[in-house]
Amino acid sequence: MKGFNMKVCALAACLLLAGQVASYSMEDLCAQWSGSGYVGDPADCHGWGYCQGQKLVSWNKCKDGLVFNAQTSSCGFDNSTICTTSAVATCTAAKSPMYVAVLNDCNQYGYCFGNGSIGYGNCGAGGVYAANNNTCVWGPTCPQDTICRFMKNDIFVGDPNNCGSYLQCNNGYGTPGQCAPGKYYNPGNGMCQATNPCTGNSGNSDSNPGTTYTVGQSVAGACTGGTAIAPATTFFMADKQTCYGYFYCTTAAGNGIWNACLTGTHFDPTTQKCLSPASFACTYNRCGNVNAPFMAVSGQSCKQYEICSNSATAYCPSSNPYYDEVHNICTADRPAYKICA
Repeated sequence: MKGFNMKVCALAACLLLAGQVASYSMEDLCAQWSGSGYVGDPADCHGWGYCQGQKLVSWNKCKDGLVFNAQTSSCGFDNSTICTTSAVATCTAAKSPMYVAVLNDCNQYGYCFGNGSIGYGNCGAGGVYAANNNTCVWGPTCPQDTICRFMKNDIFVGDPNNCGSYLQCNNGYGTPGQCAPGKYYNPGNGMCQATNPCTGNSGNSDSNPGTTYTVGQSVAGACTGGTAIAPATTFFMADKQTCYGYFYCTTAAGNGIWNACLTGTHFDPTTQKCLSPASFACTYNRCGNVNAPFMAVSGQSCKQYEICSNSATAYCPSSNPYYDEVHNICTADRPAYKICA
């Protein structure tokens, strides 16, 4: 191998490095992809899932103990297909020598002897193992620490660790990328846009600077005036800045802990629940926290919609004057959603 002097260590203590911890679920993978297709199961190298509309719609396992190859969307023999969730599993089945990544320690690499056993080596101070070309390279980034190892080749996906940016997946590795200044990557449509899908704020706007919150942040006075819905004793308060942010409160005199609704939902302060945006007429930026190209404008009876990519507004044709944001169509009949009232 080139790059560093990579000596294989077969000490029994090294086997402790073999444990792999799945940090992503198949639902997480689908949420970052605008396309449709198969993904690998981060918790099981035999498993696969199928993504559609950013949702996990089906899942199963390869037959006869075959290993799922996420890059080719196919099942392969376990003695020649690398298991992306476990170096030990790969080496146990490997019939010929090969190098493999140790996913929970990028400074380490594994070596399959071809007889079911595994040894370990390291890339030295400042080095990380790059499994795409079996070399050690200078850090600090880890080539294998990416959702792309569970996804097909030649696609763009959202970066779960850097919302608004993207990864280009190729052979199980993700090349980070960013949109032009003032633009943000939307994993729902695979496009760069002016509206930040992470916050709902426009990249060209500097309104309310410094007033955004992070999950778990404690904010004094956020619970003032709130009350619990019986029989509950705790309650929730809207953050009054976004459609999806809310505070968890234990008392009206205490601090509020900020949190966000799941992607695709908005917070309704009346019911104190996260609901479909169509069932609650939020007056803030309705494009925030939803992966949709358009959203109905509040107070316009669904006769006007916002283009989420640039915050412009538009109208449906007179023959079908109402915008149905649930089905993303213009229709002749006004939908019976709360936002259309």
